[in-house]
Amino acid sequence: MKTGWLFLFIFLFSSSRASSFSAISDSSQYKILSLDSLSDEDMALLEEYKDSFMQEVKLIKSTLGLKKTNPIDTTIALMNRSSHCEISVDVTGPIFSNGRTTSLTGAAFYPSVMYYHKTGLYASLSMGFYTDSAVRKSAAVPLVAFSAGFYRTIFKRWTFSIGYSRNFTLYQEKIYQGMLNNSFNLFNSFNFWNYLTLGVSTSVSWSSNLTSKKYFLFQVDPSHPARRVYYKTFTNDIGQAYGINVALSLRKDFSFFNILGAKIFTVSPELYFIFGHDNSAFLIQGFRLPGQSPLTYDKFFGLLDIEPGFSVDWRIRNLEIFGTFHVAIPFNDYNQTTSKRVVNPKEYHPYGSGGIKYLFRTPKKKTRK
Repeated sequence: MKTGWLFLFIFLFSSSRASSFSAISDSSQYKILSLDSLSDEDMALLEEYKDSFMQEVKLIKSTLGLKKTNPIDTTIALMNRSSHCEISVDVTGPIFSNGRTTSLTGAAFYPSVMYYHKTGLYASLSMGFYTDSAVRKSAAVPLVAFSAGFYRTIFKRWTFSIGYSRNFTLYQEKIYQGMLNNSFNLFNSFNFWNYLTLGVSTSVSWSSNLTSKKYFLFQVDPSHPARRVYYKTFTNDIGQAYGINVALSLRKDFSFFNILGAKIFTVSPELYFIFGHDNSAFLIQGFRLPGQSPLTYDKFFGLLDIEPGFSVDWRIRNLEIFGTFHVAIPFNDYNQTTSKRVVNPKEYHPYGSGGIKYLFRTPKKKTRK
């Protein structure tokens, strides 16, 4: 209705200006226009011009992206504003640690369940299963992990998280099961100008063996009596008593609405820089087994890994499907042969991860009074 009156005003103004110019050329001629004086044919022509003008305005709005669309369902993205429960299954492979190869081969699956309270507090329980044949044979459930903490998105741009996690590895030998099984995590990210997200995460891991009074018997030569070695001594000596990691991340989201049947389809290029303590276990000569060559011992803190890659996120109401692909470029890796750190990367390790998540309970919609 407002647009129609605007059109009518423009039409009358244009007609008035035309009359003024005519009056300048011939001062004896004056013409006053009024809607009441228009004939039926002129009124029909005016309505036709109005419809044509409105079609042009509609086309311009559509071209400029000003056309109103239906609200986008972002249930998954906004579920941290409401209490809910979620179940998920994550898969990753091959398995690397700070860009370095591990003793595990194949892939790993992590089913989990989490409860999130609208205040930001959460608790989760997860298990880990591996395709590695040695792991599958040693334990029915190789890994169990529990975590709790606080996670919240504030002002739609600032995300803050703090939490503690404890894992129980059941597939390793007893002397290794208490290494780096506690972790304290802190995460901060901010979305600048709704364009680029900068994230900083810090994790501190430590072994529960550091306060243990348990010991095991270690015997290299059968002709000599077995020696008593405390778990905390063994843990400290092989360099897995603690671990500190700092990761910087940059990401840019490109969201596509209503594509492939999804409400939101997001593709995000990512780049990670990981600094930390190299937690690779280098057994010292005193603990080597018979027939093995001595292994050197080294501790290091610095740049460990750079990982370019991208992630994909597909949301359909309470269902989310996600995946990532990264290339791990390890820096300062340890060469056992030369007993030196490899400053420049010699190997590149591509790996992928993904999963599916379902959230129970849709946030209540606010109703206006």
